[in-house]
Amino acid sequence: MKGSGSKSNYQLRMNNEQLKKIKFIKKITKSFFVFCFLLFIVHSSLFIVFAEGIKEPNVAGAFYPADKEELTMLVQKYLNEAREVNVVSEASVLIVPHAGYVYSGPVAAYGFKAVFGETFDTVIILAASHYFPYSGVSVYQEGVFKTPLGDLNIDAEMAQDLLKLNETFLFNEPRYFQQEHSVEVELPFLQMSLKKGFKILPLLMGEMSYQQCLDLAGYISQVIRNKKVLVLVSTDLSHYRAYEEAVGYDEKTVQFIKRSDARGLWDAVQPTGWNVCGIRPVVVGMNVAKLCGATKIDVLKYANSGDTAVDRARVVGYASVVFSKGTNEDKKGGNDAMLTKEDKKRLLEIARITVEAVVSGKKTPQFNEKSPGLKLKNGAFVTLTNKGNLRGCIGAFASRDALYKTIVEMATAACSQDDRFSSVSSDELKDIEIEISVLSEPKPIDDWRKIKLGVDGVIVRKGFSSGVFLPQVATETGWDLDRFLGELCSQKAGMPRECYKDPETKILTFQADIFNENEMK
Repeated sequence: MKGSGSKSNYQLRMNNEQLKKIKFIKKITKSFFVFCFLLFIVHSSLFIVFAEGIKEPNVAGAFYPADKEELTMLVQKYLNEAREVNVVSEASVLIVPHAGYVYSGPVAAYGFKAVFGETFDTVIILAASHYFPYSGVSVYQEGVFKTPLGDLNIDAEMAQDLLKLNETFLFNEPRYFQQEHSVEVELPFLQMSLKKGFKILPLLMGEMSYQQCLDLAGYISQVIRNKKVLVLVSTDLSHYRAYEEAVGYDEKTVQFIKRSDARGLWDAVQPTGWNVCGIRPVVVGMNVAKLCGATKIDVLKYANSGDTAVDRARVVGYASVVFSKGTNEDKKGGNDAMLTKEDKKRLLEIARITVEAVVSGKKTPQFNEKSPGLKLKNGAFVTLTNKGNLRGCIGAFASRDALYKTIVEMATAACSQDDRFSSVSSDELKDIEIEISVLSEPKPIDDWRKIKLGVDGVIVRKGFSSGVFLPQVATETGWDLDRFLGELCSQKAGMPRECYKDPETKILTFQADIFNENEMK
């Protein structure tokens, strides 16, 4: 009986252990199938997303506001502050930074302001991959990129044309875009700057040789033929250096760009610690500009994060540069390109000396300027403000005298002859800020809807009545076009608010190179 009982207990124990093993195997098997099912769902979802080319924002709420209204207001603020930039209608290539807006937004705005209100079929965005190491170029070939401001469609036809040109290092790999910010941060600025209807073609660049950069520039020049295309280069400059050291490196980078010396920049950057994170996009963009005949190069703005966000211990550099068709002697937006930064400083100095002399009852000083820019015969306005309040604004739309003499005349009138205000007193001098607007020649337009707010100054004339608003009026007030023109007609010309819609009312536009003492310090 003992032996028989032991065998039964043993068998019972064996049966229990087998049951446990069976349950464990079933549990593992179930978990495995659940895991596989979930993996299938995730993989299928990703496949659907990539197949449809739907690209959700990566850095909304981090690099820039995720809220549509807040984002709109911030971008508009940056564009308004970049007020001295005139639209470049023949722009072909644009270099802009791609950091968080609080750091690079004020600089990027200068580039986007240069193409504000322009119409393009497609914007090709050249950007560097920050998160995935690979060789060649990933072309996002179809679908849309989403932003808080709406969707931007991919130019699928152009993507296919490009992919056919070289299947060795051009490919479609949407996953490389999933963490990337260098394309995304440019999109809200494009949406706020260009006229609607444009498509985009993002190209994310990995490791490439200089020759491959040249080849890509050639391919791009082929696919954009007979189309109006903006090539946007997304790059920051020096990274995490002390302020003065960063400025030194960045000045050299900008000089290479101004000389259109892509090979020189490549050779200088590649073997050293010289940082240009988008060196390949920059080299490609510079060569596209050459191939398209965009030989006019304007460096619109340089600054670094030490300028925009205070901390100067470890800064990142930013620049906005536009390449356009024409020559460097051409006029930009109607203003002569010969007016240098030093010319502007000198004009402000002349205006300051004149105002102080007039207010103090002294004889107006005589000036004898040699700079070619100061001898231009442009019209100009001189505007005086006291702690933000207007104290005088007088100008002329044309002049037979040298520009510096016109500034003396307008500064005298602004402080003592503006009928809207009493003369400026000597007690106010310390609080007076001077702004100068150097004007292009006014030209008539046939449709008031063509006016570009913040870029065009406007004159309305009918019979003996006329009025004028400088371009900065729209920027400072935030008025839309109807309000801007309505106020111009009623306030300045003394005519009905909607006189600008009257076919007999003549409308002329002009541009202004605007600069003030605070900016030139």
